[in-house]
Amino acid sequence: AATGTRRMSTATLSRPTRAWIENQPVALDMIRTESVSIAVWQREAPAIARDLMRVPAQDIRFTSPLASLSVRLARALHEAGYAASAARFAIEADILLLADRFCRIMNLDAAEIRIERITDNACRKFHADHVTARLITTYVGCGTQWLDAEQDSDCGCGGPHGFHQLSAGDVAILKGRLWDNAHAALHRSPPIEGTGAERLLLVINPPQPDDD
Repeated sequence: AATGTRRMSTATLSRPTRAWIENQPVALDMIRTESVSIAVWQREAPAIARDLMRVPAQDIRFTSPLASLSVRLARALHEAGYAASAARFAIEADILLLADRFCRIMNLDAAEIRIERITDNACRKFHADHVTARLITTYVGCGTQWLDAEQDSDCGCGGPHGFHQLSAGDVAILKGRLWDNAHAALHRSPPIEGTGAERLLLVINPPQPDDD
C-alpha cells in the first residue's frame, strides 16, 4: 500500500483485515469478534459542534454510573465553560447515546467520560491502550489515525505505511491490551501541532480501578 491515509469501507476490504467498518451503529458490536481490533461506525459529524469551539472551555474527565450520567454530564459541561446552547445540547445527547451503546457492548453500568480540546500532537506515536476497550469520536477536526495490523507495516523508515484515518463524526471502539494484547488496536492522534488546527475529542473508557 502507498504511504498516506485512506478511508476504508466494508465494500473495499478485499485483503485480510482486523477492522470492521459500516455506516450503521451496529458496526460497533463487532468489536466482540475475536479477530476484530477496531470497529467503526461511519457517520457525519454534527455540523453544529463547531459552535462549541467559539468559546474557551476546560477539558472534562469524570466517571459516572450510567443511571446518573445525564445529570453529571450536564453539570460537567456547564462547569467547563460550555454554556447552554443548541450545540451543547446536541453533543450532550450524542455523548449519552454513545455511552449507553458502549456500556451495553462492554457489559458495564458505569463509564469514564473525557472531552478534550487538542491543539498539539498529543499521543503522536502509534500505540495500543492499556484498557479493555475505548470508544473515540472527533466532533471537530482531524480524526484518529490507526494501523490495520494485518495490512500495514513499519519498514523502519520512521513512519508506518498505509495508515488509516477516521473522519470527523466517525465512532470507533478500539480493543485494548487488557482485552487481547495480540489484537489490540494501534492508533495515534493526528499530528497537528503548528498547523493552527484544533480538535474536539470524546473518549469513553471503562471505569478505572482507582475511580471513585
